[in-house]
Amino acid sequence: MGQHWQIINIDKRENLGDWGDLDEFFATPNRSADLISLLADPSGWAGCRIMCIGNDMKKCPPGVLTSKELAEIEKLPNTWYGKTLYTLAAGYFREARPWPHRNSSGTVLRNLTKGIYVRGDVVMEDLWLWTGHLSNVLLANICWSDSSSCEMAVDVRRGAWVGDRLDVVPLSVVKNDEDNWEDVTEDQVKFTRFVLSLTM
Repeated sequence: MGQHWQIINIDKRENLGDWGDLDEFFATPNRSADLISLLADPSGWAGCRIMCIGNDMKKCPPGVLTSKELAEIEKLPNTWYGKTLYTLAAGYFREARPWPHRNSSGTVLRNLTKGIYVRGDVVMEDLWLWTGHLSNVLLANICWSDSSSCEMAVDVRRGAWVGDRLDVVPLSVVKNDEDNWEDVTEDQVKFTRFVLSLTM
């Protein structure tokens, strides 16, 4: 049996609700496009710490949560899932309101923590066979759980960007500041194509 997953914003204490099994929404870009739209708006989730967490998670990677946030989790009542970030988010975070969908063409997904970016136009062009979207790239990198039951042929439960600060901006923003940004589009497209090819 698979675990349930939710996408959360740690800084704004918001989530996108319970999304069920990971394989069901990973390959459905229309649903996860809400996340890209939120990251594209400065008053939304842009610049915040984002994660997609499974209910079998136990602890976050080191450095993701502040000491205050860790203390808050320790004060939670005992539940079936234990005292975890998943429990905190499910019980105490509010659900983010829907955001108007944006076309990701001409935009980049930036990881502000790592100083890297992925081009939306290249993702859409190279992953057209799977209706690829920046949200697929994002989900392949932000999932976290301690259980291997993610219901996918590729294990993505230890994402390399878990808890990193992210946003979506026009391509011109990074082109005008190339010395401070690394384009990782090619590697991310290859990885996401591999995940999608075994998911759909």
